[in-house]
Amino acid sequence: MHVQGHYFPKASSNYQQGVASISDTCVEISYDDQLISSHAISDITLTSGLAGLADELNFNDGSRFIPTDVNYRWPFKANKHDLLERLEKSKWAIIAAIIFTPLFMWLMLYKVVPAIAVYSVDTLPRSVVEQMGEQSFTLIEKLALDDSELPNEQQTKVQQHFNTMLNALSLEPSVYRLSFYKSEAFGANAFAMPHGRIVVTDELANLLANKPNALKAVLLHEIGHVVHQHSVRMTAQSAASTIVLAVIFGDLEGIAEVVLGTGASFAQQGFSRDMEREADSYALIQLEHLGYSSNDFADAIEALQGAHTSENEHLEKVNNLLEYLSSHPSAQERIDNARK
Repeated sequence: MHVQGHYFPKASSNYQQGVASISDTCVEISYDDQLISSHAISDITLTSGLAGLADELNFNDGSRFIPTDVNYRWPFKANKHDLLERLEKSKWAIIAAIIFTPLFMWLMLYKVVPAIAVYSVDTLPRSVVEQMGEQSFTLIEKLALDDSELPNEQQTKVQQHFNTMLNALSLEPSVYRLSFYKSEAFGANAFAMPHGRIVVTDELANLLANKPNALKAVLLHEIGHVVHQHSVRMTAQSAASTIVLAVIFGDLEGIAEVVLGTGASFAQQGFSRDMEREADSYALIQLEHLGYSSNDFADAIEALQGAHTSENEHLEKVNNLLEYLSSHPSAQERIDNARK
């Protein structure tokens, strides 16, 4: 049996016309009846044949032979290659791939990746978390924070409340540190860094100056983020999602990058909402443990909601899809949960 094709010598992109002659034990490559090379069939590697692509012979010396006829299949072709080609041509296999690939992606991004994130944070040394937190905090400080203008007396009072809660909850003061900053970017807000630093803006401290228990509820919420290692888990999930997408789809460019990046963002937003609910639950439980009321948490959310009236008016107009994309549960949901 003779097969026309192109012969590529070892480590070369140049080729020459050739004919592959097949016997029971070997394949000989010749040109104008002159033998170029001979190879035992047992030493030949076949590429996985797909419709429209030629079966390429790879020889053990690094050379290769590609038939001119893309539909030609070698008689010694392995069964596994035939199976791949049949699957590639099967409409039922294609339909199954269309159905199960999104399901697989959902399983990976919404179940496996979060599970990996939860597990991985327990393996990180404290020094890594500390460095991650300080680097993140330094960047945020440069971009969005200004020196606090709160009176020292007011700062001291909040710090005392914070220290009292740490002692009552047996939390290490060297880990949970409170900082005050003024921020036009964040407004009345508070946030926790991975390593335990909790930032309270002047705007929030002034907003809740007459509601100290409501401010304690906010601080407990931020402590909950640190206790449950939410920042580190989010980072781990983001990294794992990127790896999963890269392994499945290869390089992400153009439209593919936009679409797949949006999918990863959806998954991360959902994880963030779960984190917020977990931090809310922590705050409500500890409020009761410390002898306060869950209504203090509801009062804090209502005050924050009132401080961002224009934002809330906008949020009331969005549809359910945009509400789904929010990284936090709705303010009303959190208030109702606390009031209960």
